[in-house]
Amino acid sequence: MKPTVLKALEEWKEAWDATQERAVNALCLALPGLGASKTPAYCCPHTLVIDKPNILGEGKVCIDDDGLATIELTDVPNAVIAEAVDALFGIGWFDGADGPLDEAGPGTYYYDSEQPRAEYVVKLGENDVGSIGVDCLPIGWAGELLEALTAARERQEQEAAATG
Repeated sequence: MKPTVLKALEEWKEAWDATQERAVNALCLALPGLGASKTPAYCCPHTLVIDKPNILGEGKVCIDDDGLATIELTDVPNAVIAEAVDALFGIGWFDGADGPLDEAGPGTYYYDSEQPRAEYVVKLGENDVGSIGVDCLPIGWAGELLEALTAARERQEQEAAATG
C-alpha cells in the first residue's frame, strides 16, 4: 500500500475513534448513570450500561461501527416513558396509541421511522414500569431520547417532592 494511502487511512481511523468517544460522552451526559460496561463489549465496539440501577431503570446502550445506537432500557416508570416519548415525538405517533401514551394504558406500542429506519418499541407495563427499545438510531437522536427520559424523570421527581 502506498504510504500516502496508509497515512490517510490511519488519520481516518484516528478521527473515527475520536468520533466514537465523543458519541459515548454525549450519551453518558444525556443519561446520568450511564457508563462503560465493565465486561467486554458484546455486539458493538462500545457498550454502555446504567451503573446506578433504579436511577432510571436498568439496561444498556450499544454504539456500533456505523455510528448507530441500540437502546434497551427496562424497569423505567411508565409515566417517565410516556412523558418523554410524547414530548419528543408529539401525540399519536406510535401504533396503537391514538392519544398521549400516558392515556394509552399498559401495552406494547411501535413506531417505525422511515428516516433513519429506526424501530422504536415502547412497553408500558401493568405494574407501572415498562421498557423502551430502539434499534439503528443515529447518535444525535439517541442523545435526544435519553435526555428526554432524564428530563421527564427529573420533572416528575421535583413534582413529587413539591407535593409530598
